[in-house]
Amino acid sequence: MKKLLAKIRNKRLKGNISLLVILILLASSVISLLSINQIQRLLTYGNMTFNYFRAFYIAKAGTELWLTEVYNSGDGFNHRIESWSTIVLWNLLSEYSGFNPYFDMTISWSFLYLTEDIRKSDECSSWNKIKLSTGAWIMLSLFSDNTELLTKILSDDNKEFSNLRDFKNLSLQSSSELTFAFFTYDDNGEMTDIVVEKWNNLWTFLGGKTIPEGQKGYLTIKNSWTEDVEFCITMDNEPIPYSDSLITVFWHYGDMEVWLQSIVKKWVPDWTLNVLDNVNSPS
Repeated sequence: MKKLLAKIRNKRLKGNISLLVILILLASSVISLLSINQIQRLLTYGNMTFNYFRAFYIAKAGTELWLTEVYNSGDGFNHRIESWSTIVLWNLLSEYSGFNPYFDMTISWSFLYLTEDIRKSDECSSWNKIKLSTGAWIMLSLFSDNTELLTKILSDDNKEFSNLRDFKNLSLQSSSELTFAFFTYDDNGEMTDIVVEKWNNLWTFLGGKTIPEGQKGYLTIKNSWTEDVEFCITMDNEPIPYSDSLITVFWHYGDMEVWLQSIVKKWVPDWTLNVLDNVNSPS
């Protein structure tokens, strides 16, 4: 009887050990599968991170190039570089041809409507109007910079420009009185003419104004009212140069796309303030 009980205990012990071994093997297999899965995820994440940073820094480089061009160009400069442009084909696409690259860079410095947010300048909405508090002002260049891209990029000399042919069609709607200043400058930076008047109708103010050949025209709009005013400026669906510009850069690399956008606000020259401060506008 004792021998029989000993045999039974021995069989149970062997069975428990076998079960324990099986459980350990199963646990090891699960841990191995989880580890392999985690390694695969890390590799995938690493590749995605690499592609993202490659796309980001190339897009960032494009933004820096465009900023240099903006700060060395005049108002109204517009340009676009796309994937099939020579500079991109030779310097980017050939090197990264195995990663489905796509590149697009745009400078927008003239808009159909001048609004508070130049990223949304296709229409004039109540929430997107330019807002001027009492005494605040904006300036418009009545010409656009036509210099070719990447020429004279570090020089302000010999910039090519053309005056707006239809600037007399500039219009805004305001129920409040505004001070308009129209002035022209020659190649030597000398003011050749200035007219300052108070109106609530820009189109009426600009009637009869001309810009002499080879000179540049400017328009300053100041809020002379005791309350804030809101308006948009348009020119019969023609683009209008502005002091603010919009830079957009897009770069696709591998499985990543990076889209960067920057708004550049250039300081308006001090002499525009002098125009409004030193000239007595009629009451």
